[in-house]
Amino acid sequence: MPLFDRLNRPAEPGNGGDKRPEKPHLSPLLPGRSGRPSISLEALRERVESQFREETAGRDDILAELDSEENQRALLREVAEYVFAVEAVTPSFAEKQAILDKAYHNLFGFGPLDVLLDDETVTEISIAGPTEVRARRGAGPLELTTVRFDGLAHLEAILKRALAGSGQVLSEETPFVEAGAWLRGRPARVSTVGPPVSALLSATIRLHPVQPLTLDDLTGDSGFMPLKGATLLRAILNNGYGLLVVGEAGTGKTTLAGALASELAASGGRVAWVERAAELPLPDGVERFGPAPATADAAAVDFTGALRAALAAAPAWLVLDEARADEGTALWEALVSENAPRYLWTMRAPARADRLRSALTLMLHRAQPTVEPEVVYDMIVRHLPFVAILARAEGVLRLMMIGEWAAEADGLRLKPLLEWRGEAWALTPMGARHTLALPPDFWV
Repeated sequence: MPLFDRLNRPAEPGNGGDKRPEKPHLSPLLPGRSGRPSISLEALRERVESQFREETAGRDDILAELDSEENQRALLREVAEYVFAVEAVTPSFAEKQAILDKAYHNLFGFGPLDVLLDDETVTEISIAGPTEVRARRGAGPLELTTVRFDGLAHLEAILKRALAGSGQVLSEETPFVEAGAWLRGRPARVSTVGPPVSALLSATIRLHPVQPLTLDDLTGDSGFMPLKGATLLRAILNNGYGLLVVGEAGTGKTTLAGALASELAASGGRVAWVERAAELPLPDGVERFGPAPATADAAAVDFTGALRAALAAAPAWLVLDEARADEGTALWEALVSENAPRYLWTMRAPARADRLRSALTLMLHRAQPTVEPEVVYDMIVRHLPFVAILARAEGVLRLMMIGEWAAEADGLRLKPLLEWRGEAWALTPMGARHTLALPPDFWV
């Protein structure tokens, strides 16, 4: 079964839907030998982790040998046996395994999140403080798990480790961080919010397949879109028309944009990809632009700076993931730039044509309040004449519509070309404003 089909099917018994990650229970007390005081398994595990860090701190010779899980666990076991002897306790085999497993994931992985990251059906993890961790399997709902962190310090340490490879730092000075990361071999987007912006440290981790999905992966039995949907999207790009991909968070906008970018790269021409977080593996031929922290040799680059740098590179296509209202001025600059490239943008918006129209026109009009609305409409129709709307419906990610903008007397109107109508997709032949090279029997 294709990967996207597995991710898009509802959770069910036997494919992970009936499972909940189990956290090792380390609450019992172990009696000390020879009159020594008792110690809890949790405290013993903390002692093992502390001793391991102490023995390996600054020891590059030791760390260099920890190049495999087998070697890591072997050294951890030696340290644990030393701690057990010092504390004069004799854990049972099961208790030892629980201590070692939890210590291993805290020291070498992402703590209690590892069990979710290792589950390929998990596509999103939502964390609201140390004791509330939810997971989405496939396209299903976010469900509460039994995963827990030891406390706020433990949660913060794990999130900082998840962000470490991105160069982004979670701190009071930067309480909101968005970054791409590889977690347990999976590409991910990590978004964190903490004090002082929020009283509660929270995070969202969105997980992608290791191999980028293609348009062909997104068709078929998964229910995401029909073959004619892929044909129509290819025709839009092949004929040089811009496309806006919209939907709520987690509906597959970045995934679809990545699949379309692969098509653009294969057809030749320079493709620039402007992103907020390097969360998706990109195909050869696609150049990545994004925010970057300050270094000794360069100033920090924000999303607006990344967009301007991409425009200066004069690509044939510019893929933007994603357009946001607070950067309307930079987006307007892109639309009116001299020798503007062809555009493929993603945007977070409701799966309703009227609300999308309002959000898009308001975003651009706020950036240029003195410009007549008709000018804004003309820019949209000229640079982003087609729209793909995505949504999550009944536990399935789905392409709800491919539509074509039309500027009419009362404003913009989105005319559906391909539309999901509850049980099947329906086709409506397009108007005369744009022409696409489609098979002769496409509209049948």
